Amino acid sequence: MEIKQKHCKACTGLYTPRASTQQACSTICAIAYNKAKAAKKLDREQSKSDLMRKQIFKANDIRLQLNLTQKVFNKMRKLEEIDWFKSRGLEPECISCAKTNMDWCCGHFKTVGSQGALRFDRINTYLQCNRYCNMGKSGNINGCKNTRGYLKGLSERFGDGLVGVIIEHCETNTVKKWTCEELIEMRAGFNKEVKRLIEQ
Repeated sequence: MEIKQKHCKACTGLYTPRASTQQACSTICAIAYNKAKAAKKLDREQSKSDLMRKQIFKANDIRLQLNLTQKVFNKMRKLEEIDWFKSRGLEPECISCAKTNMDWCCGHFKTVGSQGALRFDRINTYLQCNRYCNMGKSGNINGCKNTRGYLKGLSERFGDGLVGVIIEHCETNTVKKWTCEELIEMRAGFNKEVKRLIEQ
């Protein structure tokens, strides 16, 4: 039976193997092939180790975890707010300017900078147009010539009595120091709610 030739794993030249497990045409090529194979294995292990270090670093980076969690919370609140309006047969509208069909975002009554403890608080966040009110007018809290403002929007939506409770809650909330573990756990819950709202 004729033995089929193979390509050497080191020099790629053709050779006739003496055994089915032979990978190289000569001892020199076999040594070179085994060295290259060991180097690749080492590279894989190093890459895996680097990836683990990066994951550990990210898991303990409080600024990163805050930003990641904030994005998911904001997305969740936007979806929850749109669902709130639609479940009542209402067109979603901006809490500050009352316009509909806008570039929606999660509008914080008390900003993340001024009251970080409320950054993930539903009572402090409502549907708002992004470019005009949230970004262009820093939340448009008191309104202007052409808009009612956040405070009046809350009153029109919930009534003066409940608005007092909302404002008191947002004014008296204490400072909160988040841990990375808390943020990761919260984000998992927010992501679960986002998925539910999208799929419903």
